Amino acid sequence: MTSNDRGTRLAGQVALVVGGGRGIGAAVVETLARNGARVVAADTDRLPSAYNHYRSTAVTGYAEARELAVRLAAEGMAVTAAEVDATDEDAVRRLYQGVADGPGRLDTVVNAFGVTHVSPVERMELAEFRHVVSGNLDGVFLSSREALPLLRASGGGSIVNFSSVSGRSGFAKVAHYCAAKFGVVGFTAALAQEVAKENIRVNAVCPGMVRTGMWDYLLSEFVRPGETEDECWERMRAMVPQREFQTPEDIADLVLYLAAAPRVTGQAISVDGGMTAP
Repeated sequence: MTSNDRGTRLAGQVALVVGGGRGIGAAVVETLARNGARVVAADTDRLPSAYNHYRSTAVTGYAEARELAVRLAAEGMAVTAAEVDATDEDAVRRLYQGVADGPGRLDTVVNAFGVTHVSPVERMELAEFRHVVSGNLDGVFLSSREALPLLRASGGGSIVNFSSVSGRSGFAKVAHYCAAKFGVVGFTAALAQEVAKENIRVNAVCPGMVRTGMWDYLLSEFVRPGETEDECWERMRAMVPQREFQTPEDIADLVLYLAAAPRVTGQAISVDGGMTAP
């Protein structure tokens, strides 16, 4: 899809993308908007802990969501920005109340946020474990819970949660991240069972190696002594059977499919170039 392509697949629908300010989340916002949805891009400028790939509590998610909304609105798309820390229960409630008071309906929720941090288990602090798990899993629960009444009132809809290849396979030095992302897959499958008869579908996407800020951080942690960054990237690329990294747009295309697929629920689908193939 080019920057000028527009579709009507989601015309008349409202989508909320939590974590929509940057990276894959921003690509999801743009893809849904270009397919006719009215989109709320929610993100935060402050995280509760520095145990993350930004190495700071100060981030720019909400600021970038505002910039994205302005850019897409200038092209005629219905995109607005909202501020939320997905791990803050009151903030998540306010976010969904804003959707109820504003657009007044909800058809698709995408929980596209996540943080990672590198540490071997033997040196990992309990606080680090808890913050990384919370940063990836608590918000999926809170956002999904608050979404259900609005989706039900709209006659059904789609929840898409972000897991990872680390939710399908274990990787050294990110055990807390793997635990959380495996948890997202389990939560997704269980919730799908609960709400299937209400025409609410719940699925997970499992991105592979996408060259966003998170993977830039991981590269800096996993580069070997004497190895250049380019050599490290090539070593990473060799882990992918297709020998190509995925793009934010690759993941966004799957989210678009899941937003509209009426008979797909309870699935965790990888977009990873074959990394987690059986």
